[in-house]
Amino acid sequence: MLDEDVTRIPNYGIFKLIFYLTSLGRIFGALGQTWCGKYYKEEHWGKSRTPYGSFQRGEDPLGPLFAFQCVPRMQFYVEGDDCASSVSVLVDTLTTMTPLRHASPLPFPVASITLSMTLRLLPRRQPFTLTCSAELESDSSANEMLVTSSPLFYLPSPTSGSATSIDRKTGALMTRAMNGTFQAVFPIGFYTDFGGYLAGNLSILDEIRSQGFNTVHPVPPFDNMTAFNAILDRMEDLGLYLISYQDSESVSAQVKSLKHRKNLLLWYTADEPDGPGDPLTATRAAYDLIHELDGYHPVSIALNCADHFFEDYVSGADIILPDVYMIGNNVTFSTKYNTPCTKDFGCCGCDDCEGRFEDVSKRLDEARNRLRILGWDKTKFIWAVTQAFGGEEFWSRPPTGREWLVQVLLSINHGARGIMPWIDPTPIDIKQYASTLAKLLPDLVPYFFDGEGSFTHITHGTVDVGIWTSGPRALVLATNMDTHASTFPLPYGEIKRGILWLLREGVSLHSTSALAFEPLGSAILILSHSEEVLKTVTLEHDEL
Repeated sequence: MLDEDVTRIPNYGIFKLIFYLTSLGRIFGALGQTWCGKYYKEEHWGKSRTPYGSFQRGEDPLGPLFAFQCVPRMQFYVEGDDCASSVSVLVDTLTTMTPLRHASPLPFPVASITLSMTLRLLPRRQPFTLTCSAELESDSSANEMLVTSSPLFYLPSPTSGSATSIDRKTGALMTRAMNGTFQAVFPIGFYTDFGGYLAGNLSILDEIRSQGFNTVHPVPPFDNMTAFNAILDRMEDLGLYLISYQDSESVSAQVKSLKHRKNLLLWYTADEPDGPGDPLTATRAAYDLIHELDGYHPVSIALNCADHFFEDYVSGADIILPDVYMIGNNVTFSTKYNTPCTKDFGCCGCDDCEGRFEDVSKRLDEARNRLRILGWDKTKFIWAVTQAFGGEEFWSRPPTGREWLVQVLLSINHGARGIMPWIDPTPIDIKQYASTLAKLLPDLVPYFFDGEGSFTHITHGTVDVGIWTSGPRALVLATNMDTHASTFPLPYGEIKRGILWLLREGVSLHSTSALAFEPLGSAILILSHSEEVLKTVTLEHDEL
C-alpha cells in the first residue's frame, strides 16, 4: 500500500533514520478576546487586570535536552518539478538547555544533516507524513529511539494559475511559472490602498513596477469589483505578484475566484487578530479551508501585539508579519485614548515598545525564538511590516526616508525574508528609498538564499550588521540605529581591494578598516576576502 511505502536511510554513525509515509490529521485551538489583553480606554483606568495570553516558554530543564527535527526541504513538491523526483529532507539535531517543546532529555551528540530520498509516490492533494526515527547506538545499554514526523506534500501539477512553495532551508519563496520552473523571490511591495488610490488610476501599477517593486498587497474594502479585476489583470500583465487579503466572511468565494491567477503569491487571512482578540480558532480554520480549496500557496497573517496568544494565531499561518510602529508616537502615553501605556494597560500604537529602533529587532527575535521553542522554526517564517505612514491617530509624523531604511535593514538582519510597508500612498522620500532597495534585490537575493552560504549577525554599539558569505564574497547590510554618529570595524580588516557599494546613505570609510556612520546612516556593500579586485561603485537613492 502507498501509506506503507518505506525508504530506509543507511546508518550514519550516531543514529539511524527511517522514513515512513502515512496520512495526516488536523489541529485546532482555543478562544480569546480584547486589545492585546489590556484595558486601554479612559473609563477603565485604575482597574486592575493582569494581561493574559502570554507565551508559555516552559521551565528550564534540569539537564541537557535533545531536539530532533525532520522536515521536507520544500513546503510542497509538485508533479513535474525538477526536484520532485528526489526530495531533500532537512534533519536537525541539537543538544540544548532551552525548553523546546519537541526536545527530550536524551544526551545525543549534535549533528545537522540534509538527506535526499527517491520519491516513489503518486501525486495527490492529501498530505503524506514523513516519519523519522533517530536511534542512539550504545555498547553498554539498549539503544534509545526518538521519533518525529512532518507532513510531506506531493501535489498534482496545477491545471492553471501559479504555485508558491517555501524553501525551508533558506526561507525563500519559490514561485512556479507555467513552464514548470521555480525562481526564488524576496517580496518587496506596499500594502496599497484600493478605493482611494488604485481603483482610480491603473497607471499607478505601471509606476510601481518601474520603481522596482515586485509585489502589491491591495487593502480592502473592494467595493468596485470591475476596478478590482482590472487591477488584477494589469498586475498580471506587468508581472507584479499579488498578496490576496481574504475577508473572513467570504474566504471560500474569494479563494475560488482568485486561485487561478497566474501572479498569486500568497494568501493573507488576518490583519492583527491578536489586537481585538479574534477567536483563537479563526486563523487555523481559515488556513485549513484555504488549503482544502487551493493548497498551492502559503498563508500569511500580521500580528500587532508583543505577546498575546502567539501560538494560537500563528498555528494558522506559514508566514508571520509583525508590525512594529514606533516612530512619531508617544509609547508611554496614548494621545488617542488619553491614558498611560504600561505593561498591563493602554494602547499607544506600538505594544510594549520603548520608542527605539530596537523595538523592531526585539519583536522579530522574540517571534523567531517562539517558533523555535514550538518546533515551528523550520516550517514558519518571518517577514516585516515597516512603518511608512504617520500624521494620524497615535503617530504625529511619518518616518523619514533614513528612518524607514533603518527599519528595513534591521528587519532583514533579524530574519525577515519579505518587506511589506504600511501603506501606499506614502511620503515621497520613503518611496525613493524603497525603490532604491527594490532595484537592488537582484544583487542581494543570491546571498540571502544561498543554501550553502553562511550568515553572521553582529551588534557593535548602535550599529546592527548582517553578513552573508557566499564563496569569496560577503554581502554586508549595516545600519546605525542611533541619532549619534558611530563606527564599525570591517570583518576582513584593512581594505586593499575595494568595496562594491550597492547603497550608501550617510556612511563613509573611516581609514581603511572601518565604516563611519552618520546618525541613522545605512549601507549595503560587498567585500571580498580573496585576491579578487572589486570595482568601487556607489548607488545613491536620489539617482534612481
